[in-house]
Amino acid sequence: IEHSRPSEKVTFSENAVYGIEQGSSNIGIRLGENLTMEDCLYGMMLESANEVCVAVAEHISGSEGDFVKKMNQKAAELGMKNTHFTNATGLTDTEHYSSAADMAKLLQAALHNTTFRTIFTTEHYTTTATAQHPEGVSLTSTLLGKLDGTELPEGAQIEGGKTGYTAAAGLCLASLATVNGKEYILVTLAAPGDHGTEQYNIRDAVHVYQKLADKK
Repeated sequence: IEHSRPSEKVTFSENAVYGIEQGSSNIGIRLGENLTMEDCLYGMMLESANEVCVAVAEHISGSEGDFVKKMNQKAAELGMKNTHFTNATGLTDTEHYSSAADMAKLLQAALHNTTFRTIFTTEHYTTTATAQHPEGVSLTSTLLGKLDGTELPEGAQIEGGKTGYTAAAGLCLASLATVNGKEYILVTLAAPGDHGTEQYNIRDAVHVYQKLADKK
């Protein structure tokens, strides 16, 4: 992804559109549709779009399997000793695992990339028009879209984040906040509940950041 251009076109294959787990997160991209790489990055980050993850993996490496090899190489470079990837989506697999500490290492490294930071802290985005979606696709952050900005006291703000959920992993969240002029990363995993319950992953983050803000 580091060597891809934002305007580069990603074409969605049958595998990307129909090969993902039925009912898993997606944004409704259709077979043969072309999205820019920039649109794809927003789709993955804001709405956990699994068909987009697979399409980008195929575009960069030719196949999801070869892209996963790059993911594992990067994890090793970052010292993520308790991590092993088998897919690009994060969907459940017995050999696909990580830890909160490793996810924090990954997020810390990623935030040095200005493009990543911009997308990670965006609440709303609309993709460029395509023949299949002439008005673009409207995207909302699964974290920021559930906050109204009043959760934390003055001087503290949740800047951005990426939620995740599977039945096996529970409700997860990797987030970034500013508290009294300092940046904090927080990763929480395995909160109870699901998409239909209260979002305990977000509630946990708010609670921890509130505690930090109270320490001033």
